[in-house]
Amino acid sequence: MNAIAIDIGASYLRGAIISRKGKIQKYLKIETPQRGHSGKIVTDSVIVLINALLEDFPEEKIKGIGIASIGPINRKGEIIQAPNLPFKKVLVKEPLENYFSLPVIMHNDCAAGAWGEKVFGWGKKCKNFVYITLSSGIGGGAVINNRLLIGRGNASEIGHFNVNSRHNFPCSCKKGKSHWEAYCSGKNLPRFFKYWLRVNKIKRDLPAKTVESIIDGASKSKDKNLTDFMKEISRINGLGVSNVIAAYDPEMIIFGGGMVLNRKNQKLFLSNIKKNIDEYMDPVKVKVTRLGDQVTLYGAAALVFYPPE
Repeated sequence: MNAIAIDIGASYLRGAIISRKGKIQKYLKIETPQRGHSGKIVTDSVIVLINALLEDFPEEKIKGIGIASIGPINRKGEIIQAPNLPFKKVLVKEPLENYFSLPVIMHNDCAAGAWGEKVFGWGKKCKNFVYITLSSGIGGGAVINNRLLIGRGNASEIGHFNVNSRHNFPCSCKKGKSHWEAYCSGKNLPRFFKYWLRVNKIKRDLPAKTVESIIDGASKSKDKNLTDFMKEISRINGLGVSNVIAAYDPEMIIFGGGMVLNRKNQKLFLSNIKKNIDEYMDPVKVKVTRLGDQVTLYGAAALVFYPPE
């Protein structure tokens, strides 16, 4: 049997047919609609994507549809007020079930990623771990005593942990300040860099305007501004991870997301994060996901084959 795995992201809708053993049989990607009268256009695009996936696979060999989605989501299977989508609400689960007559299981993308790690990745032999993505945003999913932590649908929103930074910098979610994501996510790191320069009264041209240029500049050059700034990012990342350890007491932390999957960034991020974890915390293993940038798709398939309790 196979599962249809769908990842609903702010920029792309990704889909795959994945076997019970974790083999990706077919993979497709389309852009996420950004304009329309309602969120229905997103769901309609997911239907188009699934139909394209099914062209080579008869429905009777499909066990179900797993959805890993940006959030927040609710238990009805709706995306509600996602900060990275232009629609207040996107109803996903019910329309897909009605259209395809297949069971649909939907979770937050990072929760799904954690479940993918439990079924197919480093978490197979680990009872307690947290999956963290460092990407355009910062998100997490927790498996505690072999169970996926779900709450009301959006448990483990670690990107909005207050890291108690000295800067009190506003988050792009517009609902708080000093959130981990406000400082260290790909979307916000360049914004924080401009603020950091201003607060430290550093006047300079800004050739480093993107997260890639800032990271490259810090790792390749002797630019003191960039290296000092990345030390501050490492300090804040260490605070964020310390909060995760305090909250969930994991045996292992597994990192994913574009900012750490890029191999040249791993030393800059992970080794410095380890150095900045609070000393009183119990030591944990730190890994980079071996499922690559498909971790959420693996998670969506895992939801179908092994639904969490």
